[in-house]
Amino acid sequence: MVGRPSNRDERFEQVMQAVMRCVSSHGLEGVSLAQIAKESGMTRPLVRHHLGNRGEIIDALKDYVFKQFADQTKELVEAVYGPDASRSMIEILFSDVSISSPELVMVFAALTARSVEDEKLRSECREVILSVELAVAKIMRTDHPNKAQDALDIAAHGIVALYFNASSLAPLELPDIWRDRAKQAAHILLGTLKEAQ
Repeated sequence: MVGRPSNRDERFEQVMQAVMRCVSSHGLEGVSLAQIAKESGMTRPLVRHHLGNRGEIIDALKDYVFKQFADQTKELVEAVYGPDASRSMIEILFSDVSISSPELVMVFAALTARSVEDEKLRSECREVILSVELAVAKIMRTDHPNKAQDALDIAAHGIVALYFNASSLAPLELPDIWRDRAKQAAHILLGTLKEAQ
């Protein structure tokens, strides 16, 4: 006898999206099972079944967010290719539909804030940022194969910092020119690699 297919993955995704919305609105400390249940449209026992207690929820959120960044970084690398890949990368990073939602960046910021008291979490958050920076530097390497690694790393650092800053401040609904200036600054950083060649 074949049982009915499990909807565990679908439910898990539904609950994780609710956790993301709750954390982006209330921070990590302000999130409760009741809020997550309300946001997900599920009962508290069902949320607990899928995610466990508060500590397990934070662990699941951390894993979920880090996987999202890893997947999106991979998608970015795969989306840009050929001549001028670096310029395409900047256009993608600073577009209205960026690789990461502002909500994801805000949740990552909440995890980063919590990492002050958690050395393991601090190391994991640091690894996420450094992996994004490494991917950006690798993309720029395709356009600037003879450029010193230090110059690529510095430009990548600046572009990633601009990206995270612009994404994390998106909820402020700053004028469009604000994001455009961040994109222009990223292009200026990229331009410094051409000037020295």
